[in-house]
Amino acid sequence: MIAKRLMRTAIWRASRVFARSFGGVSDALFKLASVYVKAYKNLNYDMESNGEFTMLARLARTDPRTVFDVGANVGDYSAACSERMANATIHAFEIAPPTFRRLVENVGAEKRIKLNNVGLSDANGELELFYNAANEGSSSSVRYVSEIYPEALEIMSCQVITGDHYCELNRIEAIDLLKIDVEGAEHRVLHGFKRMLEKGAISCIQFEFGLLNIYTKFLLTDFWRLFAAYGFEVGPIMPDGVEFMKYDPREEDFQGCPNYLAVHRSRPDLIQSVSNAKGGHHVAAFDPLQDIAPSGRRTAWDLKPQ
Repeated sequence: MIAKRLMRTAIWRASRVFARSFGGVSDALFKLASVYVKAYKNLNYDMESNGEFTMLARLARTDPRTVFDVGANVGDYSAACSERMANATIHAFEIAPPTFRRLVENVGAEKRIKLNNVGLSDANGELELFYNAANEGSSSSVRYVSEIYPEALEIMSCQVITGDHYCELNRIEAIDLLKIDVEGAEHRVLHGFKRMLEKGAISCIQFEFGLLNIYTKFLLTDFWRLFAAYGFEVGPIMPDGVEFMKYDPREEDFQGCPNYLAVHRSRPDLIQSVSNAKGGHHVAAFDPLQDIAPSGRRTAWDLKPQ
């Protein structure tokens, strides 16, 4: 134990001495190490290799019947669910009319996929969408999206409703999988499912976390607080399964896995099915439920059921 600690200290000191001492070689090593870290932490948007398809295949074993694809884009995720989940009805939501037209072209013939040219949010009404024709998957209601994507954006006024309202209209009592990929507005979608969350009517929620969360100020700690309040376990989706973990503030570096899965504790079968059995690998002693948000800052903790 002592020898290991001494070796670690020696390596750390040596790295600080040599890190910037070799000019271009140091720069190349840094870039190579950065690529490795991103690969190791699964900063990967390819569903076939980043673990999303693996997760869907495992969930399919539990025979899900109702799936929501919020931010369906051109239909890749909806199609993947339809292919793997033989008895599931997929409710796909795409807010941007041009993207919705492509969604219809790609999966409109699938009878089990219900297409909705409307967005989900925290209230019924309209919102501004910054539509990116060159990269439709990056269209967002977050104004600062232009600071991340340099393409020209078109501002559209689009219709939104809450998930709770949609469920009421369609008499949906339970959701097996709720996937949310709405470029920084995931928390607003979750607020719109408050009633369903309070009822414990949603088994699994996949959500995306990325650079736009810097601007919305809704961070991983806020997601963990929200899901802990409603009885979910949370973890990043890795190539070999979901790595359920406690909140670790060191993961707030925007250099890691962009896709997370929350599974309700009432479904230990689902947790076991999708887990990669490495839960706790990144667990830190920090507990978000004991942390106090800065004065005046509204967080997901405000949604805790009474």
